[in-house]
Amino acid sequence: MDSTVSHPSITENFDELSQAVLDHYWMPYTQSEDLARAGGPMFIIEGEGIRLKDSSGKSYIDGMGGLALVNVGHGRKEIVDAIASQLGQVHYANTFAYASIPTAKLSKRLSDLTPGDLGRVFFTSGGSEAVDTALKMARQYHVNNGESQRTKIIARRGSYHGVSLGALSVNSARHVQRKVWEPMLAPVRFVGPDPDEVAELVQFEGPDTFSTFITEPVCFTRGVEVPQDDYWPRLREICDKHGILLIADEVINGFGRTGKMFAMEHWGVTPDMMIFAKGITSGYMPVGGVMARPKVYEAFIGDSTKTFTHGYTYSGHPGGAAAALANLDIIERENLVENAADVGSYMLGQLSALKEHSMVKGTRGIGLMAAVQLTKDKATGEPLTKGDPKLKSLDEKLLDKGLLTRTYPFLYLAPPLIITREEVDEMVGIIDESLTEVESEE
Repeated sequence: MDSTVSHPSITENFDELSQAVLDHYWMPYTQSEDLARAGGPMFIIEGEGIRLKDSSGKSYIDGMGGLALVNVGHGRKEIVDAIASQLGQVHYANTFAYASIPTAKLSKRLSDLTPGDLGRVFFTSGGSEAVDTALKMARQYHVNNGESQRTKIIARRGSYHGVSLGALSVNSARHVQRKVWEPMLAPVRFVGPDPDEVAELVQFEGPDTFSTFITEPVCFTRGVEVPQDDYWPRLREICDKHGILLIADEVINGFGRTGKMFAMEHWGVTPDMMIFAKGITSGYMPVGGVMARPKVYEAFIGDSTKTFTHGYTYSGHPGGAAAALANLDIIERENLVENAADVGSYMLGQLSALKEHSMVKGTRGIGLMAAVQLTKDKATGEPLTKGDPKLKSLDEKLLDKGLLTRTYPFLYLAPPLIITREEVDEMVGIIDESLTEVESEE
């Protein structure tokens, strides 16, 4: 069988490419033996709107928006042209010593967009780097202020923050093998969703031993767990009382995903630092960063010992900044934040009907970010575990019917913010049909 695929801009032998992946490409969270048993990797070769197309020509709804980041959708030539234009002028200069025009413009724009007095930005290449940066900022902030004993960090149980060593220190999502690296990680105390637990922990171990509290405004990996109304105001109060820096990780939540430009706007709380990545460019270029309030930045002003000696080769990359500016133009011009709120509410309403299925315990979400809680036994609420035949069957049926998503430990949805109600109906219909077929196999 001839595996060569011709496309207006692509002519490739995918048998050879598949073998190249199996022999040489170390894919994240994947073993090549598993890929081989599955018949090799799927090649995505084209994207338009909310849809992706594989090398066989089959079309799929991108129900996860890539990795919850393709906010403006696929195939946005406006962003590609902005990147190309910038790279044609100057693609790179030493970002430790020089500024670029788009980076300067993006800095000001982020200051205008982010809540409260968050006004100073430190750029990175992505979310994990941004988390590391914020944790290092918090540590040196206290050292510069004469409180070097503040070494401990507080984080939410089950929250995801990335996989670099600093980010992994505050990451307790179930799909990371945290124990392997625990001897190398920073001292962290993990807490649940009750602010009183935070207050009791701080009081018990000593307020002046804690550096920072970090979590996602809405915890995506915990099944899009939306906090109680007083959660963030109480955290702000506790941190202010004890001199602890409050960090909001908006890597997944930010740039319209929750129906606000930033999720923290739902509670009217300004964190001391806000971490961003993903949706700032919708994945067209790798960009992340940390927004800081004046009180944080001012702690680094003074003699050379107070300088934040930290940075990455691609911090403030001009091509990344150009992509971000074009992406933000689309978000604002097409009212995608409002669309996320409106169509997101509709999506949650449509998903609620899935509770009639024996495999669905419930649904929850905010904006265009939702989770369907899958269960092995609805009476007991026992969750489906990885490797369960039902889960494998569901994955196969969703893929066969043209929906790309993730189903463990929840069925997650974070489609592009351009999605329409009609496309939501199509997506939910695929899930409904797939669940019905799996349940009929019992």
